[in-house]
Amino acid sequence: MRTITLELLRHGPAHNQLLSPLTPYLALCENHGAETLHVPFEHNQFLHRLDALGYQLQEQSRLFQLRDTAAVIGEMLGKIPGLTAEANRRGQPGETLTHLRLIISASELALLPFELALSPAGCPGAGQYLLLQSETPVCLTREIRRSPEDELRWPDRPRILFAAAAPPQVGEIPVQSHLLALRKLIQPWVKYFDPANSQKRAEAVGEHLTFLPDASVEAIEKHCATGNFTHVHILAHGIKRPEAHDYRYYVALHDARDPNRLDYVSGTRLAAALCAASENWGRKLAKPAVVTLASCDSANVGSVAGAGSSVAHALHEAGIGMVVAGQFPLSFDGSVRLVEVLYEGLLWGEDPRTLVYDLRRRLYSQFRERHDWAALTVYASLPPRFEQELSGVQIESAMRSINAAMNYADELTRRLSDRIGRKTRQWSATAESTEVFKTANTRIERSRQRLKALLTCIPDQQARIYGLLASSDKRQAEILYAASRHVDFGDKQEEYRSESGKLLVEARDCYWNSFMLDRANHWAVVQYLSLDLVLQRVPELANQSAATPDAIAGRQEKNPQALWTMARLLSLYDLNTGSNKTRSWAHGNLLELYLLSLLPEILPAVSLEIAPAAGGIEKLALEHQDRLTDIAGADSFEVYSTRRQMRRYLEWFEPLTNNGLAQLHGLAERLFDRFPASVEDIF
Repeated sequence: MRTITLELLRHGPAHNQLLSPLTPYLALCENHGAETLHVPFEHNQFLHRLDALGYQLQEQSRLFQLRDTAAVIGEMLGKIPGLTAEANRRGQPGETLTHLRLIISASELALLPFELALSPAGCPGAGQYLLLQSETPVCLTREIRRSPEDELRWPDRPRILFAAAAPPQVGEIPVQSHLLALRKLIQPWVKYFDPANSQKRAEAVGEHLTFLPDASVEAIEKHCATGNFTHVHILAHGIKRPEAHDYRYYVALHDARDPNRLDYVSGTRLAAALCAASENWGRKLAKPAVVTLASCDSANVGSVAGAGSSVAHALHEAGIGMVVAGQFPLSFDGSVRLVEVLYEGLLWGEDPRTLVYDLRRRLYSQFRERHDWAALTVYASLPPRFEQELSGVQIESAMRSINAAMNYADELTRRLSDRIGRKTRQWSATAESTEVFKTANTRIERSRQRLKALLTCIPDQQARIYGLLASSDKRQAEILYAASRHVDFGDKQEEYRSESGKLLVEARDCYWNSFMLDRANHWAVVQYLSLDLVLQRVPELANQSAATPDAIAGRQEKNPQALWTMARLLSLYDLNTGSNKTRSWAHGNLLELYLLSLLPEILPAVSLEIAPAAGGIEKLALEHQDRLTDIAGADSFEVYSTRRQMRRYLEWFEPLTNNGLAQLHGLAERLFDRFPASVEDIF
């Protein structure tokens, strides 16, 4: 993304300066020369404009000031030659959005609605609204000077605090609409819970979203100190209130001692609560990365005579990396759209600047009777290498959504499994079980499609993405195959079985792609070998592949003995690393490799030195199982995952191959039974 930095400076403190055409400002744009700039407003004249933009005058006045103020501010920006030059400079290929960083500290300049400006003459889209024109899309963010140590790390595991407040002295707020929107948006990451168990439901949802009704500043501080929230969404009214000889805008929260009383909370008080001393990190400040304020005038400065700033400015000044607010009143519908657009993208790791540009255009097109699009104000200070960080966040978000979808799939396989279902719960063909199947299948499919899109968007992470795709393909194939064997899931058994086979072939090929792109992913070789040996025993799937014929002809992986030997050696090397996790997975790999060595395609490669007889192979496999359990723990995911893989051989691969894996049955049964069954109740 192309970035243009524009800084407006003047002498003196940030406050106690009125807008005046006589005041000189210094405009610095990138490496261009400094330019002296004057604001074409007297202070009282501009306050009258703000009254109209704040819906305090008649509609005709609002519409006139909306266009006239936009033209005047656009003309002012057009007097900065460096900005015009940068706006017309061609970006790099693939740069579809320009980020205009506006750095201002003077309170009177923060009053100006730069977001409303028309594109200056000589700039792309001249005469159109700067932030709405599509010739060269622009996202404008505000910023203050920050010290280098205030660098933000963009969260890859979002956790949202939603605080809502509507004391009796103020009007109603659309709390249900905001809550439903957030609840819907976090759904891809919510794991399975029993719908009849309210406690389990609260725990599953609470991992991602906490709702704080009748919020007070003390309650917000308490939650931030204990919850480690990455995103805070505040829904409340903004109130203008006199302060000595000035006036400021406050957020209307509940009084902590009497919820029926109104507490006027300033930006600095709210910042102190949000950046509370964490009880979990040795009193380190628990600072959220993003705060969204669905509150009227929360980016409005108010009086500039005394020291102080808008609520949004104060939060950003306190070190919160991104603050989204409104410099004018926001409509109820507009505030709901803000939640829907911003949080959907933020949770998936999309670039917030792209989201802000999209949100502004939607507000303009969908709510023409208001100017919510111009009210939208964003303070942002993004970390270095932000776009590279986002790549990891996007993959992490996709992976967590897959894990949540897999959790539904695991619930279904437990119910359908003879070995697990009979031990943990009774299987019954209920509407709920059918719903679990539909939910699991749909959620895995959506995650697969998102991962496939990331293959193109993040080419340098293809090895990791292919590994995740392989896992999701295999899990979806598993539940489709299970559903094909039960009439309770409708009359699509043949369709389910066919789709399951295709996904299994795709999973095998994705495992190989993951290994070829990153040779460190030798666990992918084990999984490739496993699936290939299975597929060769299914006539209708034996010769299928998603790869092109030329690619297949050039492959070297058709020698299962060589692959087995390579995977074993690489796993043995991992046993000597210092990481318990790496050693645990190495034992899991070796356990499965020795299981596969009982097949005739592999058995000749197992020399007498490795295992003189089948009994020796079984002994080696059981030893690695014991070591896996000892290192990872009986209640670990590594144990759960390996146990689940053994069950696949018994309940999926064996019937799929028409008993073509009979040589493995006895050892797979022993390995499955030796793992603790209690691990099923943890994951």
